[in-house]
Amino acid sequence: MPAHRVLRAALPLALAACAAACATRPPPAVPAHRDPGRCGSEPVFAAGGDRATLWVRNSPEYRAASETIYRAALEALAAGLADPAWTAEPTQSGASLALPPAVVMDVDQTVLDNSAPQAEMLLKGLCFDAFPRAWDEWLARRAAPAVPGAAAFIRAARLMSDSAGRPVRIFFITNRECAPRAGNASACPQQDDTMANLEALGLGSGTLADDLMLRGERPDWGAEKLPRRAAVAQGYRIVLNVGDDLADFLPGVRGASVAERDAARCARADYWGRQWFLLPNPMYGSWLVALGSDLDAALAAPLKVLADCPRG
Repeated sequence: MPAHRVLRAALPLALAACAAACATRPPPAVPAHRDPGRCGSEPVFAAGGDRATLWVRNSPEYRAASETIYRAALEALAAGLADPAWTAEPTQSGASLALPPAVVMDVDQTVLDNSAPQAEMLLKGLCFDAFPRAWDEWLARRAAPAVPGAAAFIRAARLMSDSAGRPVRIFFITNRECAPRAGNASACPQQDDTMANLEALGLGSGTLADDLMLRGERPDWGAEKLPRRAAVAQGYRIVLNVGDDLADFLPGVRGASVAERDAARCARADYWGRQWFLLPNPMYGSWLVALGSDLDAALAAPLKVLADCPRG
């Protein structure tokens, strides 16, 4: 029998078999992170963050952007070290500009890459109230890789000196929070974890325990980072500030509206790309909080084009 007749004869039988199988097969289960009712009235952690996380984890564009920013930051650091009037801290002036040089850096998504736990939490459909425990478990693993370009920047910066021959000191100001952990006697196990993670990447130093400044490590060290920068500025001229969130640079922007945040950005327009270097983080941050809990409404709202900052 010709081949086309064989196929014509067999096709109805194949379709019938498929129909029977499909009729008895249950519908595929909805993945946990796709089930909008999984957490009841509580929000799902990082709902809708799949593409942002994939971009950070898989795209050459993210790596290129991060490495480009760090390369520019290193060039700016060299310029700042040669200029005795240069500071990245707006509150710093006068005699404090004669202090030894320092760089202030955030940790998460600035030095350490946390896209791995972000992906894990998304796939689990983690409910938001379960985030603190999951996050602390991630810190205890001490397994974060370096953000592209970060390790090379830190190593190079520590080899640089100001005109008086004083080396650059790196301070890490992070909102990883000191909190008790069951079965751990340390006053701040999160600091121990972060130090071990940095040291495993070859980023340790003899002063790392003092250079790493966690939220809650002291009573006045809350989410706002200005008090910790002020503590650094008492003994050092802050030449650069590197972070991934507007709140790493500016006080009072957590919980502010989009318009208020943009006004704060413009108020310090001359710092960006010179003393301040902002790394891309589409996964989370105060920018997302400013949009509110209804992201569908934010998507549906008319586009608000942020204006260029006025130049005086």
